[in-house]
Amino acid sequence: MYDSDLHLEPNEASDLCPVFTPDVLRARGWDRAFVTVLDEASAEKAIAVVVHDAGAAHGEGWRAMRIATKPHGGAGRTEDAESCARRDGWVYLLGSQFGKKAGPLQPRRSWVARVSEESLGEALDGGSARLEIGRTRFGIHRAVNDALAAAAVDLLPLGARAREAYIDATIALGAAKDKRWAGRVSSGDHPINVEGMDFRADGRALIGLRYPVTAEGHPLLVELDDLDAVFADPGAVPGCSNVWVLGDVGDRDEPTGVRALHTRGGDRFDAIVGDLDAVGKGATVLEDHPQGGAARSRHVRFELPLVAGGGAVTTETVHDFGDLRRVEGVVVDDEGHRHYVLDEEGRVALRTLLLD
Repeated sequence: MYDSDLHLEPNEASDLCPVFTPDVLRARGWDRAFVTVLDEASAEKAIAVVVHDAGAAHGEGWRAMRIATKPHGGAGRTEDAESCARRDGWVYLLGSQFGKKAGPLQPRRSWVARVSEESLGEALDGGSARLEIGRTRFGIHRAVNDALAAAAVDLLPLGARAREAYIDATIALGAAKDKRWAGRVSSGDHPINVEGMDFRADGRALIGLRYPVTAEGHPLLVELDDLDAVFADPGAVPGCSNVWVLGDVGDRDEPTGVRALHTRGGDRFDAIVGDLDAVGKGATVLEDHPQGGAARSRHVRFELPLVAGGGAVTTETVHDFGDLRRVEGVVVDDEGHRHYVLDEEGRVALRTLLLD
């Protein structure tokens, strides 16, 4: 395992996704490049590109560069970037759709954004990348809750504290201030915390939930049918279809959520799974479910069947991180080397585990 300090400020990094074609990498003298997002910043300030110099040793030659952007459609009105994914020359970013640890749900965290790889390259050369931002105003929250209800998923019960902090308080805020999103959050909903995203082979976005999980403590993944439609009409509720359960991950004593997702092509995915929220940070979710802080971080692998419309899938454990908790992203490169971004106290680290 090779460890590199990325020297990123603020020190709150989430997720990884590969970026740039082999030709672009070679022209710049790199052999690998990843995007990561910084969740304490607004979307337009959240993007960093992590690169590795061609020919450098695995534990050397890594650099991280912040990306300047020209935001369109929501500058300064977003926060809490948690996921990034690449498809067809675009990099997508997704907000957590959640709230602060004491609630309520926040519309500033309800958004999706995209930037072209070409525009990222221009920013690396001293320009600014054009970033499209779609503020979904709880549209994804609504879509996911409706999909979970339609699939009749038995969820870990929403505790009284979380219901009051996240659902009741959000409904009351929307009504009192006559918000455009009032009515998008309903009394029977669960708050959703999205921390993983990537794309299936057919283009549908697969999002991984850190919370909620099933009543048995298993992680949930939900498909968004057409993520790009959000940019044409941010106020629309996106289509949401299949619901998947990682049926051999987590249990009632250690409920486990998704922390990151990465596709290896087709419908094969790698995921980081772990606790439902950080212990000792005043998380309302853990006040209701203290066991939600027990699960260790693990790297698992699974494949979604082409013909099934959701359901349980089995996983293979690739790596158990033991006492190392804050593993926030994973990419497996073409050589099979595993790269992880870690959000540690006071630093953001990239760790590379070589294939044996």
